[in-house]
Amino acid sequence: MRALIVLALACVACASSSEPEIPEGASPAADALIERAATPEEKQELAAVRDQVDAEKRAEAAALDAEIARLERENAELRSKK
Repeated sequence: MRALIVLALACVACASSSEPEIPEGASPAADALIERAATPEEKQELAAVRDQVDAEKRAEAAALDAEIARLERENAELRSKK
């Protein structure tokens, strides 16, 4: 079990950076689609959907960050027991 935790942390450390990469404000991924909307109402609806998806993804990222922090604490505790 301990080896699995260490392996998981090593994978997470390789895949993550030390600085948060979640940008502030609206995600630019849907900007082109929103700009091509036929009406102002459609633009407004697309922007609302974008904002909802952004909020959901930020919440998921925060949950993952919390899980990473928990695993790092557990790993430190396990290492200190050696």
